Amino acid sequence: MDKNLIELQQRIPDQHKDLVKYTEHIFCAIDQYVEEHRRLVAADAIAGIKPSGIMEKGFYEQMLEFKKILIKELSKTVEDIEHKGDKNWNKNYKDGI
Repeated sequence: MDKNLIELQQRIPDQHKDLVKYTEHIFCAIDQYVEEHRRLVAADAIAGIKPSGIMEKGFYEQMLEFKKILIKELSKTVEDIEHKGDKNWNKNYKDGI
């Protein structure tokens, strides 16, 4: 994920770098949430509450999928920014950038 963010940050013009920074902040927030969840599950396990492997797997997969969606949408936005003013470009977002 970090590699994708770095690549997008290099592609995006300077006046729009805040979009990548915002996405980095969201990734940090997701990582903190995952870490908090991991600690809660560990504390529950110490207290004798057995975590559900299926639920835990689903949780981590959802967090990863959410990050993938953010990268995908950011790359679409970067494409629209790169092609701003190109009349032959079919915009990813019709409402503009």
